[in-house]
Parts: sequence; C-alpha cells; structure tokens
Amino acid sequence: MPNIFNRLRRRESVGSSQAPMMGASSPTPLQADQTRSSTRHWGPLALTYANNMSRRSTSNRRSMSHRQSAAEEEAGVANGAAAEKIEPAGLTQPWLVIRRSILSSWINVLLLVIPVGIASHPANFPDVAVFVLNFFAIVPLAKILGYATEQMSLHLGDVLGGLINATLGNVVELLLGILALVKGQVEIVQTSLVGSIIANLLLVSGSCFFFGGIKNNEQVFNTHAAQSYGSLLAMAILSTLLPAAYNSLNAKDADLKSGVLTLSHVTAIFLLVIYIAYLFFQLKTHANLFSAVSLEARKAAAQKPKSSDSDEKLATPQPAETAVASTSATPENFGTPAHAATAAASRDQIVAIGDSAESKNEQEDDDEEEVVELTLWASIVLLLITVGFIGVCAEFLVDSIDGLTESWNLSHSFVGMIILAIVGNASEHYSAISVAVKNKMDLALGVAVGSSIQIALFVMPVLCILGWIIDQPMSLYFSPFTTVVLFITVLLVNYIIGDGRTNWLEGLVLVISYVIIGVAYFLYPKDMDTASTSL
Repeated sequence: MPNIFNRLRRRESVGSSQAPMMGASSPTPLQADQTRSSTRHWGPLALTYANNMSRRSTSNRRSMSHRQSAAEEEAGVANGAAAEKIEPAGLTQPWLVIRRSILSSWINVLLLVIPVGIASHPANFPDVAVFVLNFFAIVPLAKILGYATEQMSLHLGDVLGGLINATLGNVVELLLGILALVKGQVEIVQTSLVGSIIANLLLVSGSCFFFGGIKNNEQVFNTHAAQSYGSLLAMAILSTLLPAAYNSLNAKDADLKSGVLTLSHVTAIFLLVIYIAYLFFQLKTHANLFSAVSLEARKAAAQKPKSSDSDEKLATPQPAETAVASTSATPENFGTPAHAATAAASRDQIVAIGDSAESKNEQEDDDEEEVVELTLWASIVLLLITVGFIGVCAEFLVDSIDGLTESWNLSHSFVGMIILAIVGNASEHYSAISVAVKNKMDLALGVAVGSSIQIALFVMPVLCILGWIIDQPMSLYFSPFTTVVLFITVLLVNYIIGDGRTNWLEGLVLVISYVIIGVAYFLYPKDMDTASTSL
C-alpha cells in the first residue's frame, strides 16, 4: 500500500527542485490558493493514514518474511534429507533391522506381549488369558509383516511388488484359517472370513469416511476403481448365493451335501481365476484406472462451506479486482470504496501467499516417496520370522477358542465373525484411518475394500480347495442369516461409493450398521450352526 504522506513530500521536493532547472515561472495566485487549501484539508488526515499504513506495511512485510523464511527452511530440510540418503540395513546389521522394524509404528509397543502370549499356553494359563494375550500379540506382528512386505516390494518393482503386497496382505487371516481348518473348526473358518469381509467394508470403510469427513467437508476418490471394486464384490456375493440357493432345493440330504461341496469347489477355482485376472488388470493393463484423484480436486471437495459474505466476495469479477487493486491510494480516493477495495486486495494477496505455501506443503506430503530402509534379503528374513511368530500365536489362539466360548458364554459365530475379524485387520484399520484423515481416500479405499476383495476372491477359495484336499467339509455355503448379512453389506457399500464422494454421515451409517450386526451375532444362539457343517 503506497504511503501518501511520503508521496506528497516527494511531489513537493521534486517540484521545488525542478522549477529552477526548467525555468518555470512562479505559481499563479489561484494555484497557490488551491495548494494551501489542499494542504489544510489533507495534511493531518494524510499524516494519520501514513502512520497507520506504515505500521500495517511493516507487519505485512514481517509476515511475508516469516513465511518465506519458513519455506526456505523447509526446502533446506528437504534438500538435506535428500542429500543424506538412508542406507538400507542388511543381514550384517541385525540390530539396525530390528530397530527400524520396531520404530515403524507406535502399535509395535504391543510386541512386549509376544513372549508372555507364547509362554501362556505351555504354562497352562486359563483359555481366556491365552486368547487375550495372543490376540494382542498378533496385532503388532501383522503391522511388522506389512512393513516387511512393503520394503520387499520396493526392491521388486511396481508389478511384482504390487503382486507381493496383494498376496501377502491377508496372511493373518490365511494362517488363522489354515490352523482352524486343520483342527476341523470349519465354522470358525467360515465366520472369520465373512467377518473379515464385513469388518473391512463396514467398520474400516465407515471409520475412514467418518474421521476423514470430520476434518474434510467431502472426500472424493476414483469412481472407476470404485466401480471395479463393486463388480468384484458382486461376484463374491454370487459365489455364496448360489450354494445357499442350491441347498434350498427339495432333494435328499446326501445329494444336497455332495452337490454343495462340488459346486463350492468348482466356484473356488473360478474365483481364483478372477482374482488373477483382477491383479493383471489392476497392475498391468489398466493401472491408470486406479490412479488417485488429483490434489486440487481433493482440496476443492474438502473445503468447508463458505458464508454468504465470502461468496459475494468470491463472486466479484477478477478483472475489476485487479483494476481496483492497482489503483493508487491518493488523497483523492482516500476513504472511498476504491481505497477500501485496494486495502482488501492487499490483504487477500498476503493470504494468497500463505495459502500457496500451504498448498505446496500438501503437494510435497502427497508426493512423498517411500524410503528403502531394508535390503531385499533382510526384508525376506524379517517376513519369514514374523510369519513364524504369527503362526505360533495363531495356533495358541485357535486352541483357546473353545474355552473362551464356554467361559464367556459366547457362540462360535460371534468369536469368528467379530473378534477374530477385528484382530486380523487391526493394523489395516489404523493404516486406512490414518491416510483417510490426510484426505487420501483412494489409498484408504484400496486398503479397506481391496482387502475384502482379496479375502473373497483369494483367501476363501484357497481355504475351500485346501479343505477339499484334506477332506474337510469346507464350502462356500453359509446359513441364510449370514448370506443375507453379507448381501446387504455389499449392497450398502456399493450404494455409498458409487458416486465417488463420501462424507462423515455416510461413514456413520456404515459403522452403526456394523454395530447392529455385531449385536445380532452376540445374541445368536450357541446351539445353531451357521456354517456348512449343518449340511
């Protein structure tokens, strides 16, 4: 903002210095009267205004200087971080590998429970204590497993790394299912798989939409990816509806049981074919359809609604604002609407500089690349060790389920559908909610809904085929109650994600739906079987 008082003084000095040089004559009496009148009228007012503007200009310059210094400091830190590249820890540095693995997440503080959980079974702890200890021991192990998988995928490229991530993303559910299936607990296997699908679709997705919607007005994501997810989930529902419909036929029980098992085995094979085709589609041929929405679109949707005054200001034509902002604040326009608009334009310019710096920071955070902290072999060894610990804890957990249901008077359906589903996806819950709050809904949706697709199209068919091999009646048939719950869940989620936009209310709807389902399974009679063993 120009300083009027200084400009007036410069005009007088320039006029007095140039008059002799140019040989100009002295002012006429009329000009002298006009000058004295203007000085008497504007002198005190211009001095007050000049002092105010001087203080404001100094404050604005300081604010801009602070912002510029902060931006330079952040740039220096980023350049320093890039210059000091982290060296990957290898097998010759076991303590560094352990330290980086433990410090990868605050959830890993629960690693202290692992030795107690493993020792609880040989020490003949009560089944409830064994279940609870190993329940919490699996949570940090699943997080470290994800960390090792990500580090390994960074060495293998986009396609092979994405394949590894997709295959090992549900190792916990797969290990729990294999151990329970070998012990003949088919009901636990089936309910835990269906429970994982429902927990990911309702609890995880709903929490992402709710917490992300509280911080952001609306969140957008790729509609093409959402439609692909919906189609694959519908395919998974079809694979469970057909065995249920077949079992309702009026035929002999022996024929129905044999037909349901055969239909399930054939369907499982085709589901694996669909899953392989889905991976090839997502990672190779149509990877562009799963790209994230641009940062500008996400920021526009996340902005809170403007007030009416702000809308009117935004509705002002841009050329007029530019013209007004360029108008000089002279004594002739001081106190006029033009002068007020000039001051407002100056303040808006300062705010725009701050918004630009914040947008740059968000862009840098959005484009942040993952750092390779472990070598390939260190990642593989860490993954194998983690899988071994998960297998031990999962075996002790499965062995204690019968004692838990008797002590707490719970049904196997509730344990498999709710409790085991939560423990198997605990680390994914935290990761998905964290990225959703950062307005990265494409990534959050890929974690939540993508995990459900992996369970429905990969884990469930693999366990069905494994049951076929070891002669266990593992099928894709569920009770009518469970089939209806799964169908309504997929239908509700497809309705919500179909438009590519979410808010906190839609998230609350999904979370409340999961709570209602949990209450229903808590009240489910213990003597009723929800699995295919009732055939």
